[in-house]
Amino acid sequence: MERRKILLLLLLMSLSFPVVSQSTAVRLDPIGEARELAGREEPLDLESFIRAAFVFSGTPEERLAKAEAEVRTHITALRAELNAAEAAAAEPRERAEAALAYMHQKLLKYYDERQTALDVLLDRGGYNCVSSGVVYAILIKSLDLEIWGVRTADHAFCRVQAGDQAFDVETTSPFGFDPGTRKEFTDNFGRITGYSYVPPSNYWDRRDIGERELLALILFNRTAFASERRDYLGAVPPAVDAYALLRDDESYERLITSLLNLASWHGMGGRFGEALDFLDRASEGYANDRLDSLREDLVHNWTVSLIQRRSYSEAEKLLDVQRSGGVIAEKEWKELIVYLYQVRAQETAPGDYAEAARLIRDGLNKVGSDQGLNRSYEVYIHNSVVNLARARRYQEALSVLDEALSRLPGSSVLLKDRSMVLEASARQ
Repeated sequence: MERRKILLLLLLMSLSFPVVSQSTAVRLDPIGEARELAGREEPLDLESFIRAAFVFSGTPEERLAKAEAEVRTHITALRAELNAAEAAAAEPRERAEAALAYMHQKLLKYYDERQTALDVLLDRGGYNCVSSGVVYAILIKSLDLEIWGVRTADHAFCRVQAGDQAFDVETTSPFGFDPGTRKEFTDNFGRITGYSYVPPSNYWDRRDIGERELLALILFNRTAFASERRDYLGAVPPAVDAYALLRDDESYERLITSLLNLASWHGMGGRFGEALDFLDRASEGYANDRLDSLREDLVHNWTVSLIQRRSYSEAEKLLDVQRSGGVIAEKEWKELIVYLYQVRAQETAPGDYAEAARLIRDGLNKVGSDQGLNRSYEVYIHNSVVNLARARRYQEALSVLDEALSRLPGSSVLLKDRSMVLEASARQ
């Protein structure tokens, strides 16, 4: 029987960029912040936005209060700078530009396309387009200006409403305010970020996103980067949270992919029991045909691996349990049971054709008529009868044939064998 292969999907759910955890107990329930924000109207209040940004970054519980306090300190410092500027502080555009400059002077130190966590940004200064965009959004919201995100296929930036005008803000550069008009940005962007500059207005696939989706990019990136590192355990929880937060097609697809990847990873490592347990848990909350299909493949591969290791009783028990639970198709169950008994009989046959025939008979008793098993039974009975006839044990041979013909009354091979045995017995 050809063994079906389980392949990791490795669908790197990227915004192109986008951290790691390794835990054996995979969380499949969304965190409270994701569930709570899902029903909120936008714009979100500043405190909820800040808390969600750190929680979605995976900030440890014991670090949260300190991280939030640090952000509030920066908000206070930015406001103090603007108050000192007096006239400039009254202009929305000047405040928005000042927030970008402050962020690059006080918070951002080096660009790292996979550094999407806000607590790491605070601690080390590493940032990418998502983490810098979320920090900038926090500063802008604290100044009572309206801000939202913009996504492309592989990038994210912000757009801020300053007075009567809305401006693109490329948060990865200190010259990123209204970047299409800034020569400094073009001259310096490559050196600062390591990317060639593309004016945001030139993105054909740019799409405005709200505050929830901007925050969800942190979760998307965490899932994508964990998958890149083959940390399939760590990729699932942020995907769960992103789906709870957005409940849209993209977050659902990323979630299902992360579930498939983890179950496949367990299966490829031979941890079939863990894979099935995980899929059973996942299917309770996120039913999906692809999860069901992968489960069938895992049962198939687990059974075949047990048979190959000669753990025949375990393989048969596994199949029967799956069948009784209604989680394996009858056709699949029968094919694997037939394969199991064929392998057992084939292993036994060289030393004992009668025992091989008995095993095939047991298989037929279990699954009912099967063409493959019938043919094997016929062959093993024939070989057993030949050996008995050579030993001149004709009555025993006839007894074996009579029983076999009660199962296969039309077998030309066995009928011919019976005639041969009768003739030999008569000559004796």
